[in-house]
Amino acid sequence: MAAVMPHGRGPDGRAGAGAVGRPPVSVIMPARNAGLTLPAALRAILAQDYDGPLEVIVAEGSKHPAHRDMLRQDFPQVRVLRNAAGTIPAGLNLALSAAGHDIIVRCDAHTVLPAGYISRAVDTLLRTGAANVGGRMHPAGAGFFRRAVALATSTPLGAGDARYRIGGKAGPVDTVYMGVYRRAALAAAGGWDETLLCNEDYALNWRLRERGETVWFDPALAADYRPRGNLAALARQYFN
Repeated sequence: MAAVMPHGRGPDGRAGAGAVGRPPVSVIMPARNAGLTLPAALRAILAQDYDGPLEVIVAEGSKHPAHRDMLRQDFPQVRVLRNAAGTIPAGLNLALSAAGHDIIVRCDAHTVLPAGYISRAVDTLLRTGAANVGGRMHPAGAGFFRRAVALATSTPLGAGDARYRIGGKAGPVDTVYMGVYRRAALAAAGGWDETLLCNEDYALNWRLRERGETVWFDPALAADYRPRGNLAALARQYFN
């Protein structure tokens, strides 16, 4: 597990509340070979109506540099880092270490945030005092296979009783989809566990709760998630 140090406020004022509007946020995203879904994910982030400073950092783990070159060319306002380890938790910790603000928005390369998502999540974080605020995964996608996976993972039969999959009332939960974090709480919990190939978010939320922190579910925070496009890719994901 990588050590994550709290970020102090520098003379440029990047960390802490902005003079106008909401406090600054850093959006961090791990990506690897996600050329088909990543552009839509970034466009949705950059189109957010957030009335405060917002930076976007992608930790890109593809072996071929062309993916990073494409990002730098098509999204010059996004900071792109090379994630040599290639894994999701390593990418998250790398992006977190480079982030400049005290509120961290964790996003996924297969996810499209709806309008107003970051504003509502930050407002809920500040109102509740939670360490992490998140919502519901809304599987979506074109094609028969993706639609079938989306249907299966949106029902209690296919997904169990997790509120982040099937919905439910607002309040404290074990885990949420993605999340908007207080950086200090992330640092105290040690960041994401880089020994894990999956469930890194659940493990982090468990450690937050062990420290007495709250993980808060807001059913209004529903983000579109693009399931894997074929059976082999889906099988690898669920095997891990």
